[in-house]
Amino acid sequence: MLIRLSMVEAFSDAGFQVFEASHAETAVAVLQEHGSKIDVLFTDVNMPGAKDGLELAHLVKQHWPWIGLLVTSGRDACATAEMPSGSRFIPKPYRPRDAIESMRKLAFAAERSSGERLYRGDCADKSAGVPILTGNG
Repeated sequence: MLIRLSMVEAFSDAGFQVFEASHAETAVAVLQEHGSKIDVLFTDVNMPGAKDGLELAHLVKQHWPWIGLLVTSGRDACATAEMPSGSRFIPKPYRPRDAIESMRKLAFAAERSSGERLYRGDCADKSAGVPILTGNG
């Protein structure tokens, strides 16, 4: 929880608007309400609840395909084959600036189902999109 809270602060300081969820079920509820505004999901593989972060990432890829996916874990080294296509893995411990840079790149690459780019500007621009953070990440 402390890691998630510190990353919410780091992402906010970097110019992101952040939605926060402690587990997949809450994340899905946020996505159902605000999915059109969300550019990136940052999730921990290991989190409380019925679904883990990989299951959530696959669900997001299926239902909100424009959302970029950043997955983290300190216990599991995710095999690329287990992750949805186009997602990125960042192992713990990570530096906040590395996670922020990955989020900016994912936000830049994210496309709405209409094909319109969500992120305007270069990857150094602070208005990088709206991530949702889940789990311990």
